[in-house]
Amino acid sequence: MSDVTPAFAEEAVLGGLLLENLRFHDIAPLIGADHFTSRQRSELFGLIRDRVLAGEDADAVTIGELSPDHFDMALSLAANVPSASSVVLYARIVRENWRRREAVQAGLQLVSSAKAGEEDAVDVAVAKLLSLNATVADCEFTGKQAMQQAWKEVVRTHENGGNLPGITTGLKALDEILGGWHDSDLTVVGGRPAMGKTAFLGGLVEAAASVGKRPGVISAEQPAVQLALRRLSMVSSVSASSLRSGQFNDEDWGLMQAGMAKALPRDMWIYDRSAVTLDELIGVARKWKHANDIGILFIDYAQRIRVPRADRITEVSLVAQGMKDLARSLNIPVVSLAQVVKGVETRNDKRPNAGDLANSDELTREADQILMLYRDEVYNRDSPDKGVAEVLIEKNRHGPTGFKKVAFLSETMRFADLGRDF
Repeated sequence: MSDVTPAFAEEAVLGGLLLENLRFHDIAPLIGADHFTSRQRSELFGLIRDRVLAGEDADAVTIGELSPDHFDMALSLAANVPSASSVVLYARIVRENWRRREAVQAGLQLVSSAKAGEEDAVDVAVAKLLSLNATVADCEFTGKQAMQQAWKEVVRTHENGGNLPGITTGLKALDEILGGWHDSDLTVVGGRPAMGKTAFLGGLVEAAASVGKRPGVISAEQPAVQLALRRLSMVSSVSASSLRSGQFNDEDWGLMQAGMAKALPRDMWIYDRSAVTLDELIGVARKWKHANDIGILFIDYAQRIRVPRADRITEVSLVAQGMKDLARSLNIPVVSLAQVVKGVETRNDKRPNAGDLANSDELTREADQILMLYRDEVYNRDSPDKGVAEVLIEKNRHGPTGFKKVAFLSETMRFADLGRDF
């Protein structure tokens, strides 16, 4: 029906709705008043919508009583549309015409913004184009449809030999309790300084990359070259201090070359900026999803993300909501580090809990999982748990809470399963 004009399709929808009001519920997931090309047709759609949702009749007479200016149009459309049977088909045409107009507008805006030197011009355009694919229909399911999807997921996991349903953390101890990282989930990893948060995140990134999940990393804490040096130490087993000082032997050279050969083919993307804003983070993540199909996003760290003109508590709350919304809209796991308040260190038991996350109850509410890192040797010189870290699972919407002990290899800044042959 490529020869159907936008005006004809819009009028066919309106006429069909006036003939059969209940058809509105069929097209409501597809179009709204803003999808029409003329103000009068948009307003008429709104009048019909309001009447139907109020459980009242919407015909030329009732519309005329509400708005005399729309009586003639409503009467003409109802008289000239022979049937309401094709209203859904025409609604799809209306939506597609709207998408094309919006795409053109996004392109024109990109040209204008790029000429003006706006830094986020491409990110804004990509976000706009991605949003054109979403419909209300994508978000609405019957109980039966949801159960059918759950059944398919169970069957898929069974046919996969019972293997991990989510993206591996790289630590079997954690995978057993979390099931890996799950699409649309927000996970917050907290800890005091010196607990190894950045090293922990680095291991998670490498584990995802090693199984082809194409991670993206937003680093507001460390520049990309420092992250890469940590990564080289991790994959080569050459100490980080040796890499920084340049003091290594022939054997180390061989290990580093082998590590580089292992790491270079693994796809990942890093955005390093100390004052990254929430809008910037969302734009970069959407661009990566669109251009590179990233499978998971890591953020270092939540309290470093800025929201201009917001106070501190509101800022972190907005960041928490933004990260969760991003996980859902891109349908990928989002894993963010977070600061823990200093008050932890005044307690006898210095293990942090979910309530210790700095500045934000919203982080606790929005997160699907909350993990806390604790290394006893940081506080107790004679600790029997030297070289051991505890991962405290404070919140887990998919299963149990508790804790797991893992090894912390300080020379190469790696976390690993205990008992592993290093």
